[in-house]
Amino acid sequence: MLGLYFFNLDSGAALNVGGDDVFPAASTIKIPILVAFFKAVDENRISLSERLTMRPDLIAPEAGTLQYQKPNSQYPALEVADLMITISDNTATNMLIDRLGGAAVLNQQFQEWGLKNTVINNLLPDMEGTNTTSPRDLATLMLKIGQGELVSPRSRDRLLDIMRRTVTNTLLPAGIGPGATIAHKTGDIGTVVGDAGMVDMPNGQRYVAAMMVKRPYNDPKVVS
Repeated sequence: MLGLYFFNLDSGAALNVGGDDVFPAASTIKIPILVAFFKAVDENRISLSERLTMRPDLIAPEAGTLQYQKPNSQYPALEVADLMITISDNTATNMLIDRLGGAAVLNQQFQEWGLKNTVINNLLPDMEGTNTTSPRDLATLMLKIGQGELVSPRSRDRLLDIMRRTVTNTLLPAGIGPGATIAHKTGDIGTVVGDAGMVDMPNGQRYVAAMMVKRPYNDPKVVS
């Protein structure tokens, strides 16, 4: 099962192949959480320097380095957000979900942003795939960021800088060509892989892209 959605911000051209199909979100759910974080910063509901506590109930396996640190350690909120995206830290993600009011509060925001299929049902790592999204939802979110919606210009710049430093570069980045740059976030729970982000081309064109694939567990042919 394949879903993809591409949109050129300059020409308005779009490509939608199964883009409205609902997929397990895996770590792509971290993109709307990152947007919610910076929106909360803009609204003075959280500060970048606020120290978040890594409570034992928020510590998660599978991805990230915080899980190996001492429980109840504290970290600046911006560092937590950075770790959530760049190295896909699941503990950092759970810390932000908790600080931003929990899944129900975030899900309401996602609906208000027009993300019809994006829902947090469980904390990370969610290897069962209960959290959901769609390629169109992810591309729509990146489109809103690119058009200056949802967050301030300063927060947009910080958000995109974090996403440009995503460590995993085996999916969308592998196909964008020389000279192009991408701000993105991947997801992989074995049975589903996905990637979504914003691409800047050498000719000045900018587009948003999202793709998700269901596959046999860890089948490498899907990402080759």
